[in-house]
Amino acid sequence: MSRLSETLRGLGLSADEIASKTRLAPERVRAILRGDEAPMSELRAISTGLRVPLRILASGKRSSDDNERLGLLFRNVRQTHPSYDVTVERIATFVEAAIRVLPPADHPPLWLDDFIIRDETYEEATRLALLFRSIFCADRMDDPLHHLPQLLDHAGIVTARLRFSQYEGVSLIAENQCFIFVSPRFVGRMLFTFAHELGHIIAHHREGHAPIFERASHIGNFKKRTRSEGFVDAFASNLLLPDTAIARALQTIRDHFQIRSPVIGDLEILFVARYFGVSFDVAARRCEELELLPAGGAASLAETLRKEYGSPEKRADAIGLPERLPVRFPPVSEQLGAAIGQAINRGDISIGWAADRFGLSLGEILASHAPAGEL
Repeated sequence: MSRLSETLRGLGLSADEIASKTRLAPERVRAILRGDEAPMSELRAISTGLRVPLRILASGKRSSDDNERLGLLFRNVRQTHPSYDVTVERIATFVEAAIRVLPPADHPPLWLDDFIIRDETYEEATRLALLFRSIFCADRMDDPLHHLPQLLDHAGIVTARLRFSQYEGVSLIAENQCFIFVSPRFVGRMLFTFAHELGHIIAHHREGHAPIFERASHIGNFKKRTRSEGFVDAFASNLLLPDTAIARALQTIRDHFQIRSPVIGDLEILFVARYFGVSFDVAARRCEELELLPAGGAASLAETLRKEYGSPEKRADAIGLPERLPVRFPPVSEQLGAAIGQAINRGDISIGWAADRFGLSLGEILASHAPAGEL
């Protein structure tokens, strides 16, 4: 099997999906997947269509091999993953390029110094979530965090989308720069993943610690998880769903529908989920943590809604709950977009180089550093 074939198979896309995104003939894609070599014109089409850096497709070298410190950082990850994991190489390429264009950092964001982890307990996760809110949204302690991606950018964390990957989220600190990558999913899932990876940045990342690559089963899996994963899940739940805010939201919806039953039902939880921007499963589990539902009640309610209505979202639509407020997940964070734009304007890098290294389209590159109000 060729390196190109191995790379494409690692994306988890079918031959027809690859053909559709790259505009290559399906028969040609199947031949490449079987091991055929591809000329540069096809490599460019694949790179552009799938947002895979051309250097990964055309070179036998691993990303970051030329950077000793980054190579060491990713070495531990590569040792625990398949022989060639395309997502690991894409992240390494992205991080290497970001460090090149971002202003040098002498230390990680200073606010992280306030987060001293005493123990990985639920109470500690609650304390840290409240601390984060007190630092970055003290005047809106109980408000939904629909703007969490922008808040993370303000906190000095580079965020980006993780396209065509088997991983749900990735987090790391390299050269004192913090990074969070999240795969495009249902918006409620993405918001929780951002909060979960923030928990890892706070609790489990220090300079030199290996990046964390997480599949969907690692995030918000309330049945099977390690202590560390449970800790950051608890942090994310408390951050996105403060207990006092849930109490007010529940009272609002119960008053509106004149609900008198002492038992919390699916209607109230669906409202909480939509109001705070999370999935039904996360909202229900949070209610269970607060003992508003009996143990196991969250999973039971979620299963019932999927059997009877197809999904919790369909149930919410059927009973006329307000639609979810939009959550903007930009292709790349504003701070990195500005740094890319400045580097292009100085002539340090080209638009093509940036598009290749960061996995962005030409339009996304231009939009990332356009002056406010221009686009």
